[in-house]
Amino acid sequence: MLLVAALLALALVGFSDTSARVHELVDVSEPRAVAAAQLMQALSDLDAQRAKSLVVGYSAVPSGDPGAGPVLVDDGVLASLTAQADQRAAHRALARLAASAGPAGPTDVQGLLDSLALYDAWTGTEEYAVGTQAQPVVGHPLPVAVDTYAQADSLLQSTLLPQVKALLAQADEQVGHDRDAARGAALRYAALLGLVGAAAVLVLLWWQRDLAVRHRRVLNLPLLAGTAAVLALLVGTTSAMAGSGAAVQDAVTRGYTPYAGLAQASVAAADAEARQSRWVVDEDYRPLLGAAFTSDADQVRRLLAADTSPGSDTVRQRFAAYLAADGTLRSVAGGGDVNEAALRLTGVARDDVAFAYYDFALHLDQSAAGDTAAFSAHAAAAEDDLTAWPGVAAVLLGSALLLVLAGVGPRLREYS
Repeated sequence: MLLVAALLALALVGFSDTSARVHELVDVSEPRAVAAAQLMQALSDLDAQRAKSLVVGYSAVPSGDPGAGPVLVDDGVLASLTAQADQRAAHRALARLAASAGPAGPTDVQGLLDSLALYDAWTGTEEYAVGTQAQPVVGHPLPVAVDTYAQADSLLQSTLLPQVKALLAQADEQVGHDRDAARGAALRYAALLGLVGAAAVLVLLWWQRDLAVRHRRVLNLPLLAGTAAVLALLVGTTSAMAGSGAAVQDAVTRGYTPYAGLAQASVAAADAEARQSRWVVDEDYRPLLGAAFTSDADQVRRLLAADTSPGSDTVRQRFAAYLAADGTLRSVAGGGDVNEAALRLTGVARDDVAFAYYDFALHLDQSAAGDTAAFSAHAAAAEDDLTAWPGVAAVLLGSALLLVLAGVGPRLREYS
């Protein structure tokens, strides 16, 4: 009876402790890490949209159609709307980071808000310069617009993104720590429940045999039912604990980790897109910007190559198509035709850069959404394995104690 009572106490404590650890992973550390990753994505895409606004102006009249007038190449309206959406996404992510518990506190988030306000001031000046330029020529923005964007981009790369990367690194480390804690607790309690439960079953079986030998009874039915209840709990609790530990591991390795890799790929791709837009209009810095684009593209390729999520092959194909469109763009711009380069940069035909990047980003987002859904599914499985068993354990083991008492009560009364 002491072993059965110990098994009941261990089951209640084990499920409560493991559930708390799974809750910490699912509801605290993983959402914080996702918020930090989304903040990085929003800031990087915001920078890319600000760079796109530099490519505004009237294109030259096509030589083959002298009757045609100049065409306004203006991706600025869409870029401005997307930038506003990125700003809202960034502030939502910052709010989630500020509200969540973690190694970094509100002071770090306040520093990000201060840096973001300065970034908005620089890009606001750039947007004003672009919007007030009279008769702009495509590919030739005002120097003040390029300079203020360069200042904003420098602030982003030197201050804002490093701050967010530090937050993301802390959150990512916390996800790994909480995963190990939840999985380790589940496996430890599964082992303890297995040992104590097996000991209780063996003692009950021995007691059944001892009563049969002493009193020449073949079977003690209440004791047999109590033994069955303990055995059912032994099998159920150990399998539930082990299943919860496996589900926690799968949630991180098959959900969060692939998502984190794709989020980094999205950030690098947005950085490459920003370098690409500035490369078209800022001829003095083309070698430096071209090298930065190549570095970002290589990083995206490495991250996508490591991804094994469903649809990863399609994402890699779309990125290859984007790089092919970029190669054509650079070939045209390198030949001195900035006008045609700007058209290819902002055009929406299948071979144009804007369409190729949109197609790639769309499939990348879909793949990342699949990874977050996989995390949620495995995390829900881990929580489901732990939810019902405390009540089941109390019923089964409480019944087992009563059955054991009922089974040996007559024998005890004989001694009294």
